[in-house]
Amino acid sequence: MAKSAPFGGVERALAWRYLRARRQHGGVSLISIISFFGIMLAVMALIVIMSVMAGFRSTLLNALLGGQGHVFVQVQGYPENDMDDLTSRIIELPGIKSASPIIEQQVLATSDYARTGAVVRGVRDEDLDTLPYLEGGRSQADAAGFAQGKNGGDVVLIGAFLASDLRIRPGDEIRLIAPEGVSGPFGVTPRSKTYTVGDTFTTGSVELDKLYVLMPMQQAQLFFNKKGEYQLLDVRLDDPMKSEQAMRHISEATGNQYALQDWKQQRASYFNALNVERGMMRVIMLILITITALNIITGVVMLVKNKTRDIAILRTIGATRGAIMRIFIMIGAILGLTGALIGLTLGVLIVFNIDAVESFLSLVLGREIFAADVYGLDGLPAELDWGEALFTTLWAMSMSILVTLWPAWNAAKLDPVEALRFE
Repeated sequence: MAKSAPFGGVERALAWRYLRARRQHGGVSLISIISFFGIMLAVMALIVIMSVMAGFRSTLLNALLGGQGHVFVQVQGYPENDMDDLTSRIIELPGIKSASPIIEQQVLATSDYARTGAVVRGVRDEDLDTLPYLEGGRSQADAAGFAQGKNGGDVVLIGAFLASDLRIRPGDEIRLIAPEGVSGPFGVTPRSKTYTVGDTFTTGSVELDKLYVLMPMQQAQLFFNKKGEYQLLDVRLDDPMKSEQAMRHISEATGNQYALQDWKQQRASYFNALNVERGMMRVIMLILITITALNIITGVVMLVKNKTRDIAILRTIGATRGAIMRIFIMIGAILGLTGALIGLTLGVLIVFNIDAVESFLSLVLGREIFAADVYGLDGLPAELDWGEALFTTLWAMSMSILVTLWPAWNAAKLDPVEALRFE
């Protein structure tokens, strides 16, 4: 046999011939076929699972970040007029969508039927349009009578789930009790006041909807004894994930004068839990792909055993050990590469048609598997990350080639004299 180029036509032809050979002629075993389907299904499952998890992660973060700011600037104790100028300067910075002063304090909210903890957020009337969870913005608040009357009036807006917990609705009264009382001759008297619920809102986050009470800024300053000052600047970004960069820009623009905190610090446990869950799921699925690829070893070992005579003849007519090794590496690689590519294709198709897949499964099972009234979502969310998908495919291909090295090396070391002794 004439010396062939590495991975040349002769070697490829032999590898392909061994793959196509029937089992009774010493072709690939059932184990190899199972390995092929195992890699295909593992890659497909990892892409679908990671895409669905990314969809849930994005949905949860969007709901959370729609209800709260992305960066907070601590401005308590500074004059109100100075903060208006600071707000105008921050809005001009790159990546900043809006900036508005707020007062945020915990209170006890009570009604005739129940009581629960809540958070009052004092907002200016002109900043209502920057709140994404107020669908009608300022017009919705105006229709409810918000910020109308002396010192901002007595109308507040509350989260829909808070209204449900207190068993009240628009037009009913809600009593708010501040933790800091008023000193008098008989000691400290809790500061409390009764307000009218003008309307309810939904942020998309149940946690925030159970807490928030929107109050006109003037009324909040009066109620919390902060007249003439704000507590925080609520800064919202074009990309909430770039909050560290935004804080750096704000610090440089203000001469590091103010304390800053972003949503990742405020929600560290929440954000870290999402990242840890995503990372652990990726590790588990990559281990599954590796275990599936290990089955290729068994298939190639059995193929080497079945082709012992062929290997001996090839070595006798001049095939090098490197050529034999490359032939069997290509066999394992073809199984892994083909399985990974088909798995990638199926995974991408499922993610792009996740609604149709969900409807089909609901039809087969005879029940809705992702009820909107239970989960609060319109459907099963899925976001394809091409980087994740390509990494998964390349990992499966790499593992398929790696696990083939040992049986291919054993095939290359085969002594042709010993192999043909009993033929």
